[in-house]
Amino acid sequence: AGSARASDTHRRDTMSDIVVESMAAGDTMHVMHSSAQMGCFLIFAVVCALSAMAETAHARLHGRNGSGKREDDLGDLPLTATGVSKGLGDSPLLDVSRRDEETGARAAAPASADESVGKSGPPVAESLGPLFDARRLAQLAPVRIALGDKNALLASRGTLRAWAEFGLVLALFYFADRTGAIPDSEKSYSRDLFLALFVALAAYGYRTSLHKSKTHAPLNREQTEEWKGWMQVLFLLYHYFKATEAYNAIRLFIAAYVWMTGFGNFSYYYVRKDFSAPRFWQMMWRLNFFVFFTCLVMRNDYTLYYICPMHTLFTLFVYVSLLAYKEHNDKNTVVAAKVFACVVVAYVLWEVPGVFGFVFKPFQFLLKYTDPTKPDVDPMHEWFFRSGLDRYVWIYGMVCAYCHPRYESLLKWIDEKPTAARVAIQTLMAGFTLLVLYWYHETIYVLPKLEYNKVHPYTSWIPITCFIVLRNLTQTLRNFYVELFCVCGKITLETYISQFHIWLSTANVPNGQPSKLMSLVPGYSLVNFLVATVAYVGISHRVFALTNELKVACVPNDIRKIAAHAVLGALIAVGATAAGFVVVHVLMLEPL
Repeated sequence: AGSARASDTHRRDTMSDIVVESMAAGDTMHVMHSSAQMGCFLIFAVVCALSAMAETAHARLHGRNGSGKREDDLGDLPLTATGVSKGLGDSPLLDVSRRDEETGARAAAPASADESVGKSGPPVAESLGPLFDARRLAQLAPVRIALGDKNALLASRGTLRAWAEFGLVLALFYFADRTGAIPDSEKSYSRDLFLALFVALAAYGYRTSLHKSKTHAPLNREQTEEWKGWMQVLFLLYHYFKATEAYNAIRLFIAAYVWMTGFGNFSYYYVRKDFSAPRFWQMMWRLNFFVFFTCLVMRNDYTLYYICPMHTLFTLFVYVSLLAYKEHNDKNTVVAAKVFACVVVAYVLWEVPGVFGFVFKPFQFLLKYTDPTKPDVDPMHEWFFRSGLDRYVWIYGMVCAYCHPRYESLLKWIDEKPTAARVAIQTLMAGFTLLVLYWYHETIYVLPKLEYNKVHPYTSWIPITCFIVLRNLTQTLRNFYVELFCVCGKITLETYISQFHIWLSTANVPNGQPSKLMSLVPGYSLVNFLVATVAYVGISHRVFALTNELKVACVPNDIRKIAAHAVLGALIAVGATAAGFVVVHVLMLEPL
């Protein structure tokens, strides 16, 4: 007790003593996390205030105009010399459009070439010259707003609204999963209910949203979005009901997502030859923007949401492999050599003891994860396990993308055969594929969890290939898709991250697994499921739109503007973290 009183007296002596003792009392990363978390809260509070000011100014401006004509929403227009105020010049952070298209990687697993990216430019490695003049910073909207430029505030209305709305979503995450205000409930599994929900949704989607595609090509955009969609529905139901008997199927679904990462990125780079830095950073934004802020606000490790770092890694692998000697990508021998090199890298990295730990040691601060219920496990084990399960299937996705034109030609050749010959060939293909699936199920799929994990990296390509063959067997099968599942497929990244905090519950524990359910209607499990699901899916869809809207504003098709935004963002982050440190560790004297 005497020691405690002495300590309290010492803490009251000086400000510097308080800071030093607060830092000594906890882990350095803990101090950084808590400071960054509070800094994030402070920044979004300021953004919400600025957004309110911009909306108020906009309303007053419309009130003064007083005409019956509709005015353009200046918050959705770029701030140009003819926009709000002459002489302000171009303001890259204000270029907010209403596009709701994805750019970069598609959700958790891109499936085909992106149509919305601008012209090709130099790759990242060739864009590291003098990126921007320091005077650019003074021209950016946040700086102008900080200096009291009301025109910049008004023109930034759309961007500020998007940031403020995104901040409110993060605040909702924190309220639902950290404050304890919403009670938790236990998970329970019923196979009948699990299957009935999925079949009912599939039947509804088939009945109300069956559409015809504009192309006969296999693995077209609609088909791959649909594929991601129905897998994601089952993946989420697996988590919600704790359907442990479906573990092996879920592993295959994740492998299919990773396969699409290899397939989609290879298709884009091989066909479009766009290795430009803007496209690269737009892709990184798509994969990591949402999870970055979620980690800050919830004080969770990046690898808790392992899908994000895993797809980021494999996307980087595809990018680098095709970027090297890109002028020769049209040569079969070069592509074969690159594929072989990828296999060697994957083998050495994950299967040669000690290599994985050595390579990722510098990134341990980013990729470590400690489950609160298993504090003694190696913090890099989760990353090694998750990334290693699908260490080869992304390469198989690259191979499939390379062979895609030949596969399309084969299917076209079959479609042009006389009816009897066509049906005979398709029947043989279907029969052989089903026999392979049966063999796979009886020899591999039925293995217990731990045994299955050992063979999964080498066998996941088998059911993926079988599904592709069966799904594209006939022209009719290729022509039609269920739009409802396409919608689900577009927001897989958002639904994956959001489920942790506004559908499931981590029981108020940082880095906790979502082992419980969020109980909005206690005592009525099915009603609670319906209410929570409607809110959860709606919020996820909105986050998808905000991510793309803010991408347009913050990651334009100009590397110099991107660099200016990055420098300003870093300065804001440092300032916010310093302010958060003062609030948490100086004024509050304890972690948040």
